[in-house]
Amino acid sequence: MKRIMMVLIVLLSLMVSAHAEYYPRTAFVTELDYDRNCVIATDWAGLEWEFFGIEDWMQDDIVSMMMDDNSTPDNIYDDIIIKAYYGGSI
Repeated sequence: MKRIMMVLIVLLSLMVSAHAEYYPRTAFVTELDYDRNCVIATDWAGLEWEFFGIEDWMQDDIVSMMMDDNSTPDNIYDDIIIKAYYGGSI
């Protein structure tokens, strides 16, 4: 029974990791919301993304984001920012 459970756990973890799709996305900072400690960035397609932690961000900074497609590769509108990295300024 323990062996069967272990095999099922391994198979489930492989299935979950097989569906996780990560991709990079580049944007530029268009707004800083100090009340919410939120950075708003717009990508080159015109989509807006938000992440928290203003810290040293400035308007017109380039941000490179690591994204998770939230297991819906055909729908970008529910994607999640995993991490945002400083990429320079415009």
